[in-house]
Amino acid sequence: MSLSRSALMNVHLPYMVQYPEETDYSTAMKHAAEGYDHARQMIAFLFDILDYESSVPQKFTPEEKKAKYTWNHSDNFPPHLAIIPEDIDVPSYKIFSIVRLVQTLLIVSGIQFDEGLAPGPQQNTMEKLAEWNAERHRSQGWIKDMFNEPNIGLRNDWYTDAVFAQQFFTGPNPTTITLASDMWMKAFIEEAASQAKQEVIALFRSALPNSFYVQDFSDFRGRMGARPDEELCSEDSTRYGCASVALFYLPPNGKLHPLAIIPDYKGSMAASITLFNKRVDPADQSVDQANDWPWRYAKTCVLSADWALHEMIIHLNNTHLVEEAVIVAVQRTLPDSHIVFRLLEPHWVVTLSLNALARSVLVPDVIVPIAGFSAPRIFQFVGHAFTNFDWKALYVPTDLESRGFPLDRLDDDKFHNYAYAKNIKDMWTTLRKFVSSVLRDRQYYLDDCAVATDAHIQDWCDEMRSGKGAGMKNFPKSISTLDDLIDMVTMCIHIAAPQHTAVNYLQQYYQTFVPNKPSALFSPLPQSLSQLESYTESDLMAALPLQARQEWLLMAQIPYLLSRQVEQDGNIVTYATSASNNKDPIIAAAGKELSADLDILAGVFLKNSEKLDDQNTAYNVLAPDQLANAIVI
Repeated sequence: MSLSRSALMNVHLPYMVQYPEETDYSTAMKHAAEGYDHARQMIAFLFDILDYESSVPQKFTPEEKKAKYTWNHSDNFPPHLAIIPEDIDVPSYKIFSIVRLVQTLLIVSGIQFDEGLAPGPQQNTMEKLAEWNAERHRSQGWIKDMFNEPNIGLRNDWYTDAVFAQQFFTGPNPTTITLASDMWMKAFIEEAASQAKQEVIALFRSALPNSFYVQDFSDFRGRMGARPDEELCSEDSTRYGCASVALFYLPPNGKLHPLAIIPDYKGSMAASITLFNKRVDPADQSVDQANDWPWRYAKTCVLSADWALHEMIIHLNNTHLVEEAVIVAVQRTLPDSHIVFRLLEPHWVVTLSLNALARSVLVPDVIVPIAGFSAPRIFQFVGHAFTNFDWKALYVPTDLESRGFPLDRLDDDKFHNYAYAKNIKDMWTTLRKFVSSVLRDRQYYLDDCAVATDAHIQDWCDEMRSGKGAGMKNFPKSISTLDDLIDMVTMCIHIAAPQHTAVNYLQQYYQTFVPNKPSALFSPLPQSLSQLESYTESDLMAALPLQARQEWLLMAQIPYLLSRQVEQDGNIVTYATSASNNKDPIIAAAGKELSADLDILAGVFLKNSEKLDDQNTAYNVLAPDQLANAIVI
């Protein structure tokens, strides 16, 4: 049976929608009409993105690449493609699971396709929430939903210090934990002395050098353009954000342990609250972790701040938006026959179409409505990250070293739980070897001089840096050596393939169970240490969106939408096989080597996962057969 746009628009949608009870009939009808119109708009949008009876006029640019790929500088987002050319536009049903997409649009519309997807008033304790989550997972029907796959809430120990800490090594954002600076060490030592935390002070004195790390969100206000003491919240003050800082101890045995948390850093330790963990020794069994509510609240603040950094910067900006800038700039400056273009193009696939959907729907209709910050703060946050994206500093070897993870020591027992670092280092080395094998062939570049005199490469640099182009001031002014070119091409592939895979495909597991990583807090943050120390379970429950059903559903559904398993024809193994059959014998030879190297890495990554202390969750997101070749979702 064929279902047309007009037929579907005549479906009596109000019967699918749940409305609050109203004593006034006219008010109730007004709510019904608004809900009906909203639902009709979302279904119309669904047809548009499916490219089915589309109501969006198709506009096509001229054949020349600079006219075809033009920049848009006129909206809240960083520079991006103005119009997607028809020949590369991909409808969303080829990007997303259609079932997951429809479910998401229904939630955004306010239509409740399943009443049981969010907890009710009876789930008013953490224990009851965990029980509800487990039951929801067990009772999957023939139409799957966000609880089809396992999530962290199914673990009996999901709230513990060990599980909390390990997320910064192998969770959806394992990219920002950093060796504590002298400034942070001095600040925490002084604060421990001020609070007379003798056991903590003793640990600071006895620990080996380079044993303390931080997850640092203290710069949120500065990057968002807020005052140091400004309350971070949504426009309607129903959701709250925080600029947390967490201090961890990493002993020689590699068991990362949280020591102290600043729930919301306001420019200085004196203006902020610092809570120390009662369990200084991770082996201490005297503290009931399940009922240490002040500490559990503080950890929730950290994970909520990490949600903001991950979703808006590490995931959205540092992969999707940055890669789009590369695509547009390369299309505008490099001919299709150029070897750099030929190396990069297979890693673009659906990225431009996907990003257009993110700008039109995902960010304004999902991220902004569930985040703990106002829309202007969010857009400034993203824009700042884009403009200041530091390309060379984020090359994998440089990044790991600068964050306190020496490349020559990653095999030490101290770092055995940081599987992301070990895997991403090896994948970078493997991809760089592939790129080097091609670019170093004399057919393409005889020497450094050949790179320095390549006008197309210089045009690419200019396009990436220019205010009329991408406006990325930290892209190199010039690329004048073969090593520099190899590094940059490797970086562009790294962002599209392993880096995006690492920060995208674990979202469903860690975020569908909302209490583990809420997008915002739903009550104001404590204003004093004594207030925080008096917190009970009810205070933590009040910080969760239990009374905000749509926000809860979006927090849980979006990770499910974005975590669809990589198809075999879209993984890096298939790409290597395709490269090995390339008509260009140079690429073909390099592709054969890449295939062999990926086979080796599959075994290495499996061993890295088996070495983790926590065997409840294998870290296989970067396994070659699961690693997407491009930003495809």
